[in-house]
Amino acid sequence: MEALKNLMRADFTEEEVTRIIRDAVADGIVLDTWMNSEQEEYISAPAMDWLADALATRIAPAVADGPPLLGRLEDVLEAVREIVLGTALFHAQRAKGKRAVDHRDAEAALARVEDFVAHQAGGWVSLRVLYLVITAHEDLSALAYYGSMRQDDFLLGTLHRPWSEGVFHGQLAHYRRLGLVDVQYRGQGETVMLTPAGHTLLTQLRRTLEASGEFAWRSEAQRWTIFGELDYDAVLPHVFPDATRLTRDFLGQLAIRSGMHVLEVGCGTGRVTLDLGLHRQVGGTGRLVGLDPSRSLLNQLEAKRQAAGIGHVETVQGVAEHLPFADQTFDACVAVASLHFTNVEQAVQEMVRVTKPGGLVAALCPPPQTDFREIPMVALWFRPLAELAETWGLPFGERTGLAPGALEQTFRRHLSSVAYSRPTSTMSASDPEAFLAFVLKGGAFYQNLLCRVPYADRWDLIRQLERRGRDLIRHTTSEEQVATLRNEAVVGFV
Repeated sequence: MEALKNLMRADFTEEEVTRIIRDAVADGIVLDTWMNSEQEEYISAPAMDWLADALATRIAPAVADGPPLLGRLEDVLEAVREIVLGTALFHAQRAKGKRAVDHRDAEAALARVEDFVAHQAGGWVSLRVLYLVITAHEDLSALAYYGSMRQDDFLLGTLHRPWSEGVFHGQLAHYRRLGLVDVQYRGQGETVMLTPAGHTLLTQLRRTLEASGEFAWRSEAQRWTIFGELDYDAVLPHVFPDATRLTRDFLGQLAIRSGMHVLEVGCGTGRVTLDLGLHRQVGGTGRLVGLDPSRSLLNQLEAKRQAAGIGHVETVQGVAEHLPFADQTFDACVAVASLHFTNVEQAVQEMVRVTKPGGLVAALCPPPQTDFREIPMVALWFRPLAELAETWGLPFGERTGLAPGALEQTFRRHLSSVAYSRPTSTMSASDPEAFLAFVLKGGAFYQNLLCRVPYADRWDLIRQLERRGRDLIRHTTSEEQVATLRNEAVVGFV
């Protein structure tokens, strides 16, 4: 505990630090969640100019009047800058469907950060604590991951913190004073490595970030950031060659008729809404609403809708666990390949709530806890990911399917006349580029692992997987590149 206090230069208990970080997560205050580039690539020059001026005129005076334990003014301003930029990127992406920050986004993010600070008992010290805990975790995790780092690589942050500006002389000196790291000369220059005290503090930092929900939130935030960066319409037929047949069979069994008001939860790019004809089942006299958390995917659906001149389909951004509709709004509520990305209990309760008495609620989901290693080729291909999971004691992927029995049991708790079936389909890795794009971007199923790998090695790992896929496709048979899935289909009535 003393090591954590010394790191922060503040007398906070671990429980208080956990609460600060939990509050930040709840308020959408982001230090860094970006999987694949430095922040500045997505931020306009006017936004950077505006923020620099705001830090000088608004934040510097407030911080200068704060307690000495905040540290040097320059360090605090850099921490605020990074947090504001991360917050602006996160909220701009959620609102626009792309990572593009203008000065209005930066202004809104700074206002959000200032509001967070105003409601924290520690004021600006709380924001500084948030920054120090997360950056120390990044620094010490990188040293633990690599075993050791060249001092220049550590100081420049190129391997693990490319989103930060400046050189980490102050951080390294602070870690050395606390006995967390040691610097030794090893032939090719000075090398930084963790001490036993550093390993102990890293364990405590991980425990704190886990307990606060920051780890889970980071993984999910990155998932939704990259979720909209894939051409689903091009990739899906290669990975699930009979997905169209499976979905059409499912829709054909539903008693959806012309004139109904229907909600599709997790509509994505409109594959079901438009491409597979759900809008035709509803008909021009009905109403079809497509809901999805991703603005990027909804934008693609909207482009399709407008091009086709379809007027009775509308889109709404939102999440299944908190549907933005009044009770008993729809005649039917449908979810195709989306409930495994939700808290299924809350999602089904919400679907039932917004459906009229006698209306139907239906879902088509992948098999429970799908393991892509059921494809023999993938078992070899994804061994590097499996080794990371084993090293860290983490699940091999996440959001790959609901727990066994969860879908059927949830429907039976909340609906009547429930019909449950296990229709089969095929999953294929015969196009390794499409398969990798789907699992790493489309569903971001291994984000729980990738988000913990330092920046540089994260991309090295992805490139390694790309090369392994191209090699294995030449050395495996067509039978070794596919697997049969037993999906879940369930229908019930309110």
